[in-house]
Amino acid sequence: MAVAKAQALSAQIWSDNQSGKFDRSLRIYQPATNGFDVALVERLRALGEQNRHRRTIHAYRLVKLYGKQFRSRSDTEEFITWMKEERELSTRTIVGILCECKRVCPESKQLFDHDLKYKKTVNQSDVLSKDEISRVLADLESNDPWYFPLFSVWLSTGLRNAEIRGLTWDCIHWEEGELLICKALLSDGFNAMNTRWAGTKNGKQRIVPISSKTKAVLQAHRAKMTEMELYQGDGLVFLTPRTHRSIYDDQIGKHWRRSLERCGIKHRRLYAQRHTFLSHALAMGNSPADLAQIAGHSTEMLLKTYAKPTGRVQLPDWQQLKTEKMLTA
Repeated sequence: MAVAKAQALSAQIWSDNQSGKFDRSLRIYQPATNGFDVALVERLRALGEQNRHRRTIHAYRLVKLYGKQFRSRSDTEEFITWMKEERELSTRTIVGILCECKRVCPESKQLFDHDLKYKKTVNQSDVLSKDEISRVLADLESNDPWYFPLFSVWLSTGLRNAEIRGLTWDCIHWEEGELLICKALLSDGFNAMNTRWAGTKNGKQRIVPISSKTKAVLQAHRAKMTEMELYQGDGLVFLTPRTHRSIYDDQIGKHWRRSLERCGIKHRRLYAQRHTFLSHALAMGNSPADLAQIAGHSTEMLLKTYAKPTGRVQLPDWQQLKTEKMLTA
């Protein structure tokens, strides 16, 4: 029986080699064992501890929770079915999980091939209209005053999530009316309560101007923090209301969703703050090059990602043009 098994395995290896499907890691030729795929789980854990990305950590937790090995394409199909039916994950999320598995097991990436497809669309609904912005800020000011300064500044500057979390008082240039964006406070994907400092996404400092209204909001916020003895010259601008620690997405996301629900506005993700600011700033006629510098993007990336409809359409007045032409004549 042992000889027969060895011959069958040798035949499979030879067939896979001839067809270009040979698994150099020998993963699919190993005997099955009970429990989760130790090698895959350990690689995902190591990558997650290195990059702290949520998608990697999500993949690590899912594969470990699934508790089975991956030795063939049929194992992957069962994993996909489990993610769809048991975990109710979207196709896009499932594709992302499988990409992470491929990433840590490049020698066995054919195991995680799939024919899943999802429609890649530009989510235009991320951008709030002028009326929606006014309603949300008015609601926050009345019903959630602790978070009103945060969302007011966020919608007025378009900072990235980690940049608004890591904004400190010494980076506010009051006289010049601008913010110095030179660092970011990243959340730990394993535990959102843990954070670490990092540079900006592109590694460069940049200056973001603020309006007089935004400056007034920040000054009022500083006065309140001083009154509560929470203000420090180099401390964080925005803190949690109870523990007075750094804010994190899951927490402020709840307050954002509640405000949208109270205003009767359909849900937008937190990153809508950035999309809203940059899309409206473009629609107002600002130079794409200037906005790209403020956003920390290339001009091409800015136009490709953030040039979305805002409702700020300036219609040409042909009658006025005709009148002006007659006057000049």
